[in-house]
Amino acid sequence: MANEENKEKIVETALQMFNERGCRGVTMDDIAQTLHMSKRTLYETFANKEELLTECLTLVQERTNARHRQAHSQVDEPLLVAMYMLRTNAMFIHKYRRIIEETERYYPEIHDRFFKVHSDRLRALLLHGMDYVRSHNYLRPDADVEVAIDFFCNLIQQQRSSDVSDRDEYARRINEMCFTYLRGLMTTDTLIRYDREVNHFAEVIQKLDADNVF
Repeated sequence: MANEENKEKIVETALQMFNERGCRGVTMDDIAQTLHMSKRTLYETFANKEELLTECLTLVQERTNARHRQAHSQVDEPLLVAMYMLRTNAMFIHKYRRIIEETERYYPEIHDRFFKVHSDRLRALLLHGMDYVRSHNYLRPDADVEVAIDFFCNLIQQQRSSDVSDRDEYARRINEMCFTYLRGLMTTDTLIRYDREVNHFAEVIQKLDADNVF
């Protein structure tokens, strides 16, 4: 069996190739050739392309979850953490748009295992954040939390058909739109408080982005 370092190198290389050329456009032979590795070594590590693709998506998921944990450890406000994860998901979906589209079309079981679960996790995180601010009377009485969450999630999903090439800039715009929408739901006192917190949160985001990559 290949050692752990070999396995990591295979996964990183395959992820990049899948992302650039599409899952169907990359064969196990292509991956072995790119790594200057024998096909036997590659197949001793991963039995087939589906198994390797699953491992690639597991890596992306682990990196995304790590961002969540780091943000949660440095920011006390659940809603701000949820908003950061909106930004992270914007970057995630835009960068891996091709993999998302092809797994949905050609590998639906793998797609559901990762991307549907990923979307459900984001919705749960947003609901937790919105429930927190609602329980603390930060929102106007007429604010509709479910509509707000649908808006946020749909905005993220729309990136799959976006032609915007700069994922960081696009993610920033997504976050700005979400914050603008959210501000419209808040009471005046809450707006003053969140404006103060957001300045600190921007510093946290900058550090997290510098420390993490997908």
